[in-house]
Amino acid sequence: MQSARWTGPLLASTPETLPQGHFYTEPYFFDVISGGKHHPGSSGYYQYGLAEDFTIGFQPDFAIGTESPNRSPAIGDFKLLSQLRLTHFTPEHRVPSVAVILQEVIPTGKHDRLGPLHEGHGSGSFATEVGVNVQYYFLLKNDRLLRARLNFLQRFPHGSDVEDRSVYGTGPGFRGHAKPGATTTFIGAVEYSVTREWVLALDVTRQSTTQTKVRGRYNGGPLIEQTSPSSHFVSFAPAVEYNWSDRTGAIFGLWVIPKGHNTPASITPALAISRFW
Repeated sequence: MQSARWTGPLLASTPETLPQGHFYTEPYFFDVISGGKHHPGSSGYYQYGLAEDFTIGFQPDFAIGTESPNRSPAIGDFKLLSQLRLTHFTPEHRVPSVAVILQEVIPTGKHDRLGPLHEGHGSGSFATEVGVNVQYYFLLKNDRLLRARLNFLQRFPHGSDVEDRSVYGTGPGFRGHAKPGATTTFIGAVEYSVTREWVLALDVTRQSTTQTKVRGRYNGGPLIEQTSPSSHFVSFAPAVEYNWSDRTGAIFGLWVIPKGHNTPASITPALAISRFW
C-alpha cells in the first residue's frame, strides 16, 4: 500500500473519509470546449473530517465568460457534501471500501431574469443527491497496484419559479415554474500506479436525465406547458496524476463527451491540485 501515491481519477469520487479534524482541498480548473466555443470555469472539493467515518464539505462552481457581455466571473450552483463510510479496505481486511453519500445542491447561480445576451449559470432549483461510492485495490503480477472505483449518484431536483428570460428557454414576460429532470450517473474508474509518484487514470461515465417541464404564462395569457426531451451520454476521461508527497498531488486530463442523445459533443481539459491538511 505504501508503493503508490494517489490523487484520484478526474471524475470518480472516493468512498474513503478523512481522519477526524483534518481538511482536504482539491480545486479544479477546466475549459469546456463545445461547438467551437470555450467555457472556462472552476470547481472543486473542500472537505472536513467531522468524525472518523463521516466527512462533510462543499463544492463551489464558477464560470468565466470569454465573450461580451459575459466576460466577468459568475457564480454557479454550490453543493453541500456529506459522506458516511460503511466499510474500509486494508491489506489485512480485503473488503471493498463502501460509503453512502447525501448531498444538497444550493441554487446560488443566476437562472432567470437574464439580459438579452447574458448566460445563466444555475438551475434555480434545490436538488437532493443520494449515492454510493465503492473502491478496491488489486495487486498485479508486476507488484504494481491497480485501484478501481464505482460511483452511483441520483439527483432529485425540487423545481424552481421562473421569470422572464431563463436557462429554460423562456422569454420576457414569462411567469411560471420549472421542474428539471432527474439525473442518474454511473462512473467506473481505474488507476494504475506506474511508479510511486506517477499514476495513469481512466473514468468511464454514463449519465441520463429525464424530461424537464416548464409551466406558466406570458403576460397573464393562456397557460403554456413546455417539455424538454430527455438526454443521455457516455463519456471518457483519461488522465495523468503526479503525487510529490503523501499529502499533495496533481492531476491533468481530458473529459471527452461524444455526441449523445440530445447532448452536444464536448472536450474539457481539466487540472486539479489536491492537498491533505
